[in-house]
Amino acid sequence: MQKEKLEDLAAFIRENRSSEGNFEKLLAKMEDAATDNETKEVLKITLEDIRTKADEYRKAKETGSMAWPEFEKFVSEFEKAVMEARRATE
Repeated sequence: MQKEKLEDLAAFIRENRSSEGNFEKLLAKMEDAATDNETKEVLKITLEDIRTKADEYRKAKETGSMAWPEFEKFVSEFEKAVMEARRATE
């Protein structure tokens, strides 16, 4: 994935990380990045690993318990992976 696309993705994450209501939008962006032909294999693998954080969030939401910590873990891991991939393009 090109540096500009990664920067746009990082900006999208920052803009949408403050609300659990944005979970589906963030997950869709992550899935798009994971299937993008330009995405390097190492980032694809990392994004697939982060999918477990999304599953943990969904499970917490279903049980009715507080799900913010799981949401924050998902978003933080997603942002970290994107930023590391961006740095690797420099």
